[in-house]
Amino acid sequence: MKQDDRQYITGLFPAIEEITNEQMREKVIRTWFNAWKRSNFERIEYSHQFEPARDRIAYTNVDHTNQVCLAAKQMGAMLAHSIGQKVEMDHLMAGAVLHDVDKIVIFDSRTAGYTETGRMFAHAVMGASMALMEGLPESVAHSIGAHSPVFSPVQPQTIEAQIIRHVDQLVAQAMYVSKGLDMDKIINQSLGRLK
Repeated sequence: MKQDDRQYITGLFPAIEEITNEQMREKVIRTWFNAWKRSNFERIEYSHQFEPARDRIAYTNVDHTNQVCLAAKQMGAMLAHSIGQKVEMDHLMAGAVLHDVDKIVIFDSRTAGYTETGRMFAHAVMGASMALMEGLPESVAHSIGAHSPVFSPVQPQTIEAQIIRHVDQLVAQAMYVSKGLDMDKIINQSLGRLK
C-alpha cells in the first residue's frame, strides 16, 4: 500500500488516528484498503450506506461510519466516566471504523445489487472475516460481526459490540427520520428487490 492510499483512508475516517495501538491502526487501514481493492468502487466515498437504497436517500457509507465512530466514542467515554464501565477504546474505535467495511465488497457499484461475494456471504459476517484476515483481534471482529440486528448471526457479547450495535442503529435511523423516511421499510423493500 502506498503512502497516498494510507493518507486517503485516514482522511476519510479520522477516527483511525484515535486508535492508540499502532499495529491495530495499521490493520484497520489495511482492512479498508483491501476491501476497496476487492471492490468495483472507484472511490470508497462513492459507496452508499445501504447501496440498494441509494435512489431513496443520499447517505454515504463514509458519512455513516464517521457518525457511528463519533457516537461510539462519546458513548464509550460516558459509560467509563459515569458508571465505571471498562471500555477497550482501541477495540471500540477499530470496530466502529470497520463495522460496514464489507459493503463495498458485497454490493456492486454499477447495479446497487449484490456482487458474487455478496450472494455468498452475509453483511457483518463478511466484515468480521475480513478483519480476522488482517490479524485484528477476535473482539474487534466480533463487534463487526454482531453489529446488525438483520444480518448478524450472533448477539453482541462485549460492551464494545453492544455500543456499536446500538449507535449504528440509532445513527442510521436518525438520518432516515431527518429526511422523513422509514429506514426499516426502505431497507426491507430494497432487500425484497435483491432476492
